[in-house]
Amino acid sequence: MQLTVPQAAKLYRKHRSTIHRHIESGRLSCGFRGDGTRIIDMAELVRCYGEPQHLPAEMQPNATPSQDPMQQAMLQALQAMHKELVALREEVAQLRQLPAPTAEKEPSSENDPHGFRAMARRVFETKPSTDGDDRSS
Repeated sequence: MQLTVPQAAKLYRKHRSTIHRHIESGRLSCGFRGDGTRIIDMAELVRCYGEPQHLPAEMQPNATPSQDPMQQAMLQALQAMHKELVALREEVAQLRQLPAPTAEKEPSSENDPHGFRAMARRVFETKPSTDGDDRSS
């Protein structure tokens, strides 16, 4: 932050002539704006005079820095993900309370009283052997 001589004098409660005298003696360095106005860097003022006792409101740093649109979008996305995570955890907790699924049972003998369907299923599930041909010539 750069200040003009009157701003620096007001901030440190010194007379403008004191600031000009310190600049002329080399105790305080300054630069010039395009219009010829002397400007003094805040760090240079702190080096020379120490931290100011009372900062004006316009020089006070913001307690909460403003957020740019990208930060706001990222914050909204993070909040949405957090809500989704909470909902998924609740769903998992509800699913864990359900009884465990049972294994599929063999078809009841009521539908297959003679066992032919079970026998046919076993025959088709097993692979035929390929070591020789059972047909005779």
